[in-house]
Amino acid sequence: MVTAVSQIDHASVIPLPVRVPKSEFVAGRLSLAFCNTVALPDAADRLEDAAAFAAWSARAGFPLPEPPDAAAFAEMLALRATLRTIFAALATGLAPDQAALDRLAALAPPVRLIWNDRENRAETGLAEHHPLLRLAHAIVGDAIELVSGPDVQRIKQCPAHDCRWFFFDTSKNGKRRWCAMADCGVKAKVNRYRGRHMVLS
Repeated sequence: MVTAVSQIDHASVIPLPVRVPKSEFVAGRLSLAFCNTVALPDAADRLEDAAAFAAWSARAGFPLPEPPDAAAFAEMLALRATLRTIFAALATGLAPDQAALDRLAALAPPVRLIWNDRENRAETGLAEHHPLLRLAHAIVGDAIELVSGPDVQRIKQCPAHDCRWFFFDTSKNGKRRWCAMADCGVKAKVNRYRGRHMVLS
């Protein structure tokens, strides 16, 4: 199950601090976008409380009937921490911590088998659950597909020191460097240009 940026509703995306990319879904994959709700150690956490989490969930295309309770909210933050540990290692070419992989695998969503009369075979699908579980399973399923798929090397992290967001590199040659060329890429070019002119002046 791939949850790509094209499947996310951008209609109500909130403005973000100037220190982070303008679009909160530049990652291109749901699990990476979830990790990007907090990035730098000193960056504000956009999931600062359950209400903020519910608002992000709605923007990601998974509206919740109400904010999660304290226990469920804590579980989602723990999932985010696990994913950030895994993706941070992969983005730097390192093997992720096995304990983190085990925690992710333990959260794999249950599969329901549904018979398809036309195809004369069973098909897999996720069991119906509470909206919060559907979101959690979508994030976990996307993350498992990423880390176990053939394109794990396309999981990257923006090199901008004031960003460090994760993203999935969909470029043809796999050489994409920035989370968004129109944002962090442009800022880097401007900074290099200013640096050269300061040296020449």
